[in-house]
Amino acid sequence: MLNTAIIGLGWWGKTHVNAIHGKSDKVKIRRVVDMAPDKVRDFVSERNLELSTRFEDALADPGVDAVVLVTPHSQHTDQIVAAAAAGKHAFSEKPFALNAGEARRAVAAAKKAGIRLGLGHNQRFNPTVVEMKRMVDSGEIGTVMHFEGNLSHDELIDVTSWRYDPVEAPGNGLWHMGSHFLDLYAWILGPVKEVYAQAVDRVLERDSAQALLQFECGATGYIGNSTYTARSRTLTLYGSNGWAKMLSPTELEVCMRGGGASEIRTFEPVDIVRANMENFADAIAGRTEYRFTTDQMIHDIEALDAIAKSLREHRPVQVGE
Repeated sequence: MLNTAIIGLGWWGKTHVNAIHGKSDKVKIRRVVDMAPDKVRDFVSERNLELSTRFEDALADPGVDAVVLVTPHSQHTDQIVAAAAAGKHAFSEKPFALNAGEARRAVAAAKKAGIRLGLGHNQRFNPTVVEMKRMVDSGEIGTVMHFEGNLSHDELIDVTSWRYDPVEAPGNGLWHMGSHFLDLYAWILGPVKEVYAQAVDRVLERDSAQALLQFECGATGYIGNSTYTARSRTLTLYGSNGWAKMLSPTELEVCMRGGGASEIRTFEPVDIVRANMENFADAIAGRTEYRFTTDQMIHDIEALDAIAKSLREHRPVQVGE
């Protein structure tokens, strides 16, 4: 059993608790930490969890094996370094860091301390995405031509939050939601080579943002996001043999070249937040490989760095430039 401390009990921190608490035989939440205890006291009390206000409390707790960082992006690196120094594994929500230099610093600290790093890009556990990756790896989809998706919602409109801070998220929703697809594309297709991004103000600041991508393998990609619309998620993979379109987390429409009708492939539902944490726990216990490598974690941030530079300079930017 991996005993964890959830650091930050806002919107997504509560999602972690609801996905894990009393539902997993591999991960247990031992305590939660939040700087505004009065706002979360009832939530914590109902679940009989221990609440404190200091990150250091989790690091000093001998019963905590790993910290789960659901904190502002700018805090992740220092918190990972502190966790490593305390001998605690660290699972960070995405983005992993604010820039590639900070990402490398976190990875170096973890490697030196011998602790495991986890990452909250839970979409890698979506069964339709896993099937898309299988179709690419097996050659079923043929040569990949293009990957495109949009992950939008309005769930943060009325939230006063660091999430709107341009330092924490230069491209607003591209950081909070679109980065999921950036990670997925790179997981399935390999490293991103070049990006071209834009973000505009329609109702709120930077509430419409898009990125065009080119991958080292030669394929292209698109990510779109709006933070002021109804919830919407689209994801389509185009290959030389046909295409695969996510209809829902459990349904994938596949159409192959040749004029035949498309087919719907269905999958059992998966709680992707819990699946990610349980994969992390299994990796720590030596039962399996973790689905993320530290090189991939760093590359995600290198690609986001390029997107941020493209937003500032209004031009295509090479990753690592």
